[in-house]
Amino acid sequence: MATAALPADAIMQAETYYLPPTPRRGQTAQDWSQVPGAELLYRWVESRFGWRVQVPTAFVPDDPGLYARIDDGRWVAECICGNAWVVSVLDPRFGCASCRRDWVPLIVPDDIAAAEAEALALDRRFWFHPDDPRNPARPEQPEPPAEPEEPQP
Repeated sequence: MATAALPADAIMQAETYYLPPTPRRGQTAQDWSQVPGAELLYRWVESRFGWRVQVPTAFVPDDPGLYARIDDGRWVAECICGNAWVVSVLDPRFGCASCRRDWVPLIVPDDIAAAEAEALALDRRFWFHPDDPRNPARPEQPEPPAEPEEPQP
């Protein structure tokens, strides 16, 4: 991957992570510039691992979606099968090349630049959506007050 061209203050996403393979001598480079960000994963696993995985054509009905998070400087989402993939916050769809799941909505922050700035201020560059149930810093939900016990005669 040619990630050295990224500025030090960049958070990597699918468009900068899933790049075409380096062409062999005498061959022309592949052009993936017109591939939507969420679909780059499928091109990448085919060229990198030789997997023949179809790009999803439909969304999983009634799926609430998955939260995107910044994990060590990369936007990722974790599938229900346990695999995590680098995602595109500009193309908020998530599909899994491992379990071949259809598209589900990708939940991204309203202010992507603010989330990236918050992550860049940290040494390891992590950020979780405040509503993500996997957020380790998620505020505890207050327990409802207990009903007073009736006195025993």
